[in-house]
Amino acid sequence: MPEIRLRVERLTSERFAPFGQAILKPDADPTSNGNGWACWFDVGRLAGTDLRIGQVVARRTNKPVAVMERHPDEEFLLPVDGPLIQVVAPAGDLDDPTGRPDVGGAVAFRIGPGEAVVVAPGVWHAAALPMNEAALYYFTGLPHPPEPGREDSPWVPFADGSVLRIKI
Repeated sequence: MPEIRLRVERLTSERFAPFGQAILKPDADPTSNGNGWACWFDVGRLAGTDLRIGQVVARRTNKPVAVMERHPDEEFLLPVDGPLIQVVAPAGDLDDPTGRPDVGGAVAFRIGPGEAVVVAPGVWHAAALPMNEAALYYFTGLPHPPEPGREDSPWVPFADGSVLRIKI
């Protein structure tokens, strides 16, 4: 049987196009950003669904977690190059436009590379934080309109104005 040598190529969108989608590290301006994070949403899609892929570069910050968001659908989160901290709080009534996350029910989870989470519909969650100085992570979710009464931003402060300091 003949031996065939195959050279390893650098991944590019163009070269991989005949085989699918290549999702590369971000090199354009983010589609959104916040306290210690920059997000690129809709960098890829899964065929046959409206499911979108996004990537986030999270950087260490000394600022506390002061806001969270929620969605009417699930969100999948997968760290790539370092462990993350994902802060979540119990789901609220998605039909209540005045709902706010409950700081008393908040939990911070460590998610390592090779581990992932699927955040359930309606669960309040902060942008993931890096355990180290910075981390890249991917997420998937559906595009959805802003909640009624929150068209300006999906990020909502805690019910009593509290903030969370994360202890590592």
